Amino acid sequence: MDAGTAAVLGAGVGVMGTTLAATIAGIAGQRQVRAEHRHWRRQLRRDAYAAFTGKADEVHEALRGIEAELARPGHDLDGLRHLLEETRRLLRADLADTQTAVELEGPEELARMAGELRQSLSACVAAIQARILGRESGDAIDANQSHRIRSYLGHASNKRQQFVSHARRAIDV
Repeated sequence: MDAGTAAVLGAGVGVMGTTLAATIAGIAGQRQVRAEHRHWRRQLRRDAYAAFTGKADEVHEALRGIEAELARPGHDLDGLRHLLEETRRLLRADLADTQTAVELEGPEELARMAGELRQSLSACVAAIQARILGRESGDAIDANQSHRIRSYLGHASNKRQQFVSHARRAIDV
């Protein structure tokens, strides 16, 4: 083989090597972009789940406080009505907004579970409302009424635990 042919073959091998290197770099770049996108999506989900859980906890704690106060003789019934109305607003506005973020970020199972937790908290609000509706005095609610409200609170706690457990798995994917 003469020197000209060897030079042409060498140049062809060099071009092929450069093309191969560029292809490999392109594939690696795409993988990096996909990995960054997955990380970004996990972070969005984590933020949505954390915000929802935080607002649900806020509602739950307010309801626990109302229930405890209702069980105490001599409570301020008007003050509790006001606190219950504030809690209802928190449930309908802030918790609903954070639930929307969970619904948008998904997955569908977590969106469903967020709805179940919110419904459970709403049922607790309704149970408390039913216990104070039409009451005139600060007499303590009876043990059966208190037990019923606490069972609603317990149900909401279970729904929260389920949501958090599934959220952890969704983030770790």
